[in-house]
Amino acid sequence: MFRRQLGILVGLVILCAPALAHAENYVGFAVGPNLATLDTTDVGKLDLQNNLAFGGKFGHYFDDRGFNWFGLEVDMYRSASNVKAQTLPRQGTNLLLSGPIPGSDFLVHSLAFNALVRVTGYQYKVEPYAGLGIGLNMGNISDGNFRPEASFAPSFNVLAGVKYYLTPKIAPFIEYKYNFAHFTFSRSNVTADYRANLFMFGVAYHFGR
Repeated sequence: MFRRQLGILVGLVILCAPALAHAENYVGFAVGPNLATLDTTDVGKLDLQNNLAFGGKFGHYFDDRGFNWFGLEVDMYRSASNVKAQTLPRQGTNLLLSGPIPGSDFLVHSLAFNALVRVTGYQYKVEPYAGLGIGLNMGNISDGNFRPEASFAPSFNVLAGVKYYLTPKIAPFIEYKYNFAHFTFSRSNVTADYRANLFMFGVAYHFGR
């Protein structure tokens, strides 16, 4: 059975090798400030700390010259927008979000699947691009008034950026990303909209270009 599966796998690689050889794939790594908000249903927005997000991505632009302006991308990044110590209005039924509260750790991991469009033309060193996507966020909150808990939520993503090709394969880039997710922390009885504005600086390496 194993040999048969291995044979099928090798056969698929051989059949797909010519297409992969001419495809334009890339990997990238980036870091930058994340300005995020957490808007609760009980007391409105919680003050969060500004922080640095970092992560990586890999993607593919279609090798057909008629469609080399269109691509798909998987983007993964991490940020720690911790809740600041603050005083909240004494209202509602959730005592965890009432009066003075201490700071809390709030860690967010994001996985996004984006569709991209770019300005085509390999003769250009500057390449603007933009995209839309959906994904999954994991928010992990603990300490302070919140009980330790992880919440998984679908996310919506918008991004725009520009690359500059130092060589045909190496391209530093600047990118803005907006990420939205609705978290539910049932142990603390808190629901909140998470909105992140990320300004990323990174470098990408393109294969098959």
